[in-house]
Amino acid sequence: MPQDSIQSSFLEQVRQRLQPNISFAEELAELLHVSRDSAYRRIRGETVLSLDEVKIICSHFKISLDNLLSPNSDIVSFHHRAIDATSFTFEKWLQSVLDNLKMISSFPERELVYSAKDIPLFHYFQFPDLASFKMFFWMKSYHNYPQYANESYNTNIITKDLLATGKRAWELYATIPSTEIWSDETLNVTLSQINYYYESGFITPEFALKLYDDFTEMVKLIQQRAADGSKNGSDKNYNLYKNEIMIAETTILFMMGDKRVSFITYNTMNILSTSQEGFCQHIERYLTNLRNKSTLISSTAEKERNKFFKRMHEKIQHMKSLVVLQPAS
Repeated sequence: MPQDSIQSSFLEQVRQRLQPNISFAEELAELLHVSRDSAYRRIRGETVLSLDEVKIICSHFKISLDNLLSPNSDIVSFHHRAIDATSFTFEKWLQSVLDNLKMISSFPERELVYSAKDIPLFHYFQFPDLASFKMFFWMKSYHNYPQYANESYNTNIITKDLLATGKRAWELYATIPSTEIWSDETLNVTLSQINYYYESGFITPEFALKLYDDFTEMVKLIQQRAADGSKNGSDKNYNLYKNEIMIAETTILFMMGDKRVSFITYNTMNILSTSQEGFCQHIERYLTNLRNKSTLISSTAEKERNKFFKRMHEKIQHMKSLVVLQPAS
């Protein structure tokens, strides 16, 4: 392929990642610190992009050059986000989740498909105590934050700013048409976390009971939203499926018109994401197959929905019954 065709193809695919109301020439001029005329010459292929400029563009738009030029290659490049206590903190991770939701929300045609090993994290952010506990658990037990190594939970340990970011993530998620695929095991992750911290003494029996109560209310709320087929009470934007097979990992697919971005979790919270066409097609086929082998329990299938959530409520009540309050001294 001639050099100008490669460059034109590269820049055209970059342009497609911009919102429709943004001038690509102005965006490129500002990014590369060149004039608008110079930007146009690069877009038309009259001026060849330098390797440094290609690197700047790829870094800014968080894209991979080989993904753009070889969309069906067996080699896939991922954007890697692994949480640690110093360089990529949980705060930055959660902000990146919010930024991704803002990105998909900017497209008029959009859908999010979420294969859930744990209940999708956005739901937790409606309940501050439950959200705080989950974030503390993630940072202490999954990501070994040194400042929490010998800490038990207290109500001030998670900042208001972090909770506010989570709440904004929920509010955005509530507006995005979404399909969630759960199994009977999806509930167990949080139940096991609460029980583990209760038995380890990291939370008090009173707080464990409070978490179980909040969890019950959250599940009731999701059940009602599934019945309505709506996350925000107005739009018909929520499809919930029940799958009989345990979901091994959380997989998320953003679909924006003909554009796709896949998110694969590993080590519980860390994320690999890519827009490589071939890989996203594979993920879409996988999720479509998973959905086809599942039962839709939102809007319709009232009996199946009630049976599914009844089992969940019984599990919560069983775990709650194991909590023993200490007698008052």
